[in-house]
Amino acid sequence: MKKIEEKFAKSQNSLVLQQSDLSLQSISDMVNSGSIDISPKYQRRERWDPDKESDLIESFLLNIPVPPIYLAEDEYGTYSVIDGKQRVTAINKFLNGNLKLQNLDKFKELEGFAFNNLPISLSNALKIRPYLRVVTLLRQSDPDLKHEVFLRLNKAGVALNSQEIRNVAFRGDFNDMLFELSESAYLSTQLKSTKGTKVYREMIDVQYVLRFFTMRNYWENFPGNMDVAMDSFMKENYKNTKKEVQLQKDIFMNSLNFCQIVWGDEGFMKPDSSKRVLQGFYDIEMVCVSLISKEQREKAISKKDKVRKFLKDKLDNDENFSESVSQFTSNPKNVKYRIETFREILNTI
Repeated sequence: MKKIEEKFAKSQNSLVLQQSDLSLQSISDMVNSGSIDISPKYQRRERWDPDKESDLIESFLLNIPVPPIYLAEDEYGTYSVIDGKQRVTAINKFLNGNLKLQNLDKFKELEGFAFNNLPISLSNALKIRPYLRVVTLLRQSDPDLKHEVFLRLNKAGVALNSQEIRNVAFRGDFNDMLFELSESAYLSTQLKSTKGTKVYREMIDVQYVLRFFTMRNYWENFPGNMDVAMDSFMKENYKNTKKEVQLQKDIFMNSLNFCQIVWGDEGFMKPDSSKRVLQGFYDIEMVCVSLISKEQREKAISKKDKVRKFLKDKLDNDENFSESVSQFTSNPKNVKYRIETFREILNTI
């Protein structure tokens, strides 16, 4: 009982909160000045479309209560958003004239209006009259608690997907590198990942980068569940030193550059088929080349037409291999077979 009471007392003292009501103008000004960081690295990417943003502004116009936002005080006078990023972003966009209202439910007369087009009485009232409750976790709070708060608050909103949870739970230099690599030009092109697409918003592109490292590490003894494997890899690597992270980055970029040279526009896709990225093909093209020597990699590049022909022949003549890259791609047997088989092909070019 004493331990329970001590744990309770510690939790009460670990989180120091300040609550205030701020006008929309004040919130927008804080974003403009950089006082509020709406994109801390552990946050999810933007998900709201203009319809959702317009709906929020309409709520303010109709005096409908809006849930509070939560900030974490990073330094004195600077804050990051741990819950409410989409709301803060929408407020800032509208007051800066970067959002036109659309598909409104009750205030249809204002559809097509930007902030500067509103009647003066409405624009003035909107800037100062609606107040939004802001709960701030002050600097003296336990630094890990803001991430715990983020996870728990977001369970009540749009559910976090697996990669978004990993992004919060395993923050650090390695996780930052995943984001950096996800924006590599060739990978973004092949995945059709641009701001606003589902691939970008839901961090699917980041997950592809993590998939590379996970497969490369576990392919011989894959657990059979990709989420479990990725979680395990992050637990083992998220505290890597900057030197270790740089080595991992180099490995990934060597594979990506190889794929761009050898596979070009067909990278990560089934040859002579639909132009759709398939995870099994991503695995063999990215992972296998990272498992051969630099000399063999350079040799394969010099004979890229032969590499492409060998893959096509293998797909046509080896039913097990063809199945391993296109069906049940997390099956341990299929994982090992496709990686082992194509690695040997690259080694014999």
